[in-house]
This record gives sequence, C-alpha cells and structure tokens, in this order.
Amino acid sequence: MLSILIVGIAIKAKVKFSTDKAADHAVNNLIVKGTQPKLSVERATEEDENLVKHERSFYVQEFKRGVEKTARATLETCRVVYEASRVLDNYQFQNFCKEVGYRDGSSSIRKFIAIGKVYPRFIQYADQLPSAWTAIYLITQIPADDFDTYIKHGKRLDQLKGNHLAGLTRKTMETADITKPLPYDDKAGGHVFAKLVSAKKLDDKDWRAIEKAMNEMQSRLPVRFVVLPGLKDLITEARLRMYENSKKHFVGQSFRPDTWDMGEEANAVLPRDESEVTPV
Repeated sequence: MLSILIVGIAIKAKVKFSTDKAADHAVNNLIVKGTQPKLSVERATEEDENLVKHERSFYVQEFKRGVEKTARATLETCRVVYEASRVLDNYQFQNFCKEVGYRDGSSSIRKFIAIGKVYPRFIQYADQLPSAWTAIYLITQIPADDFDTYIKHGKRLDQLKGNHLAGLTRKTMETADITKPLPYDDKAGGHVFAKLVSAKKLDDKDWRAIEKAMNEMQSRLPVRFVVLPGLKDLITEARLRMYENSKKHFVGQSFRPDTWDMGEEANAVLPRDESEVTPV
C-alpha cells in the first residue's frame, strides 16, 4: 500500500532527479547491491528453543505487568518534562529539549507536558492505562466529567479507544484554530491533515504518473507530499532492474535511449530522434 502524508505548508517544491556525482555514486551502490534484500537482524536471529513453558494466564499477567510498567514510565518521564517547562527559563528549557532529542516547540514536547501535568491524577490508574504515550495523551484531552464518570463506574481507561475516544476528545476541541487538533510533523514542517493511499498495486510506471500529479498540486496548492523513503528506494531499484533487463533483452541490437518517448515534458527539454522506418 502506498501511504503518503499530505502536509499543509506553502512550499512549491518539485521532485528532481539529480545527475551529479553524488547521485551517480548512489546509483552505482544500488547496482552493486543488487535487488536481493539483505538479511535483517530478526531473520538472522535463530528461534529460542530453551523457553520454559507456562500456562496462558502467566503470559497474560506478564504482558499486563509490562504494559503497566511502560505506562508508569511514560507518566514519570513526562512529569520530568512538565517540571522542567515550569521551572527552567526559556533558554534553559530550549537546551533541555535539545539535549533530550526534541525541539522545544514540537508537538511531542507539548503532549509530554500535557501528560506530565495530569501525573498526580493519572499515576494511581497506571495499571489500566494504555502503553503508548500517544494514547495516554488522548485520554488527557477528554472532558474531565467523562473521565470522573469512567473512574466512578469502574471502567478501565485502556478501553477508551477508536471512535468513542475520538468522540470524547472532539467535545474539548477548540474550533478557533482548525489546525490545532492536527498532528504536526516536525521533520516535514507542517500539519498532517490527510493520508493518500493507492487503490491498486503500483509499479514504477504508475509512480511516474503519480509523481507528476503531485508536483502539479504542490505548485498550485499550499500542500507538500512527503513520500516514504523506503518507497523511493524501491522505485529506484525497480527502474534500475528494468534498465539492466532491457540491456540483456537488446543484445546484438542498437540500444538507443535517444529514440525513446519520455513524455511531452521530457521531449521538450531533450528532443528525441525519430525512429527510422526500414522499407519492407
């Protein structure tokens, strides 16, 4: 499945294919590497045959214990960020964030502070919180009355999920800024407001058409398409593989890229030669 984040930011950028030495070096590395994937750490690790067998209840208990430890560690870590944001001045807090690997104005830091703020209220329910810190943050955004009702009726907080959780968070959502509830992508520098998926199995020819359409939209709208790096690598390797197979197929024949129809845009920049028709 093709998954592309669409980020709301006014950048008129087009995808370009460089022909400098650095790019050539990258292409050469791909050719040397070949098309066979390397062995991952997981696949290179043998199965553990010395495991002690236990009843199912044991694994359930251990799993829940691990989730509680993770939730408790999240609350404690976020409390540190909250206290730092309250005690340190702006300069010191900026450096604190930098030293722990975040930008002080990032959405992650903002959510850490929110979780740390409710630490006194949440720590006593660490055994029923979800393990993911993003899920814990969403629970901090539900109405306080609904939170108290859940606790009063003995409902577990980790059961708050999906559409129900989204509906509760919408009750506290501020409508003045429509971008506020959107996740912010620090690396891309914009708010993610949609996800683009492929409705069919793609190949490198499909990707060329998609690439042109994305470039056109980026030039006309305040959006930016952030393509998954892994997909770019796969497309590059597919094109190289086709190129190598073409050379094998045309053994003993004239291999003339200058006669290829590369599309109207490419032909306008580098006109192709007309193929010679041999009379029968």
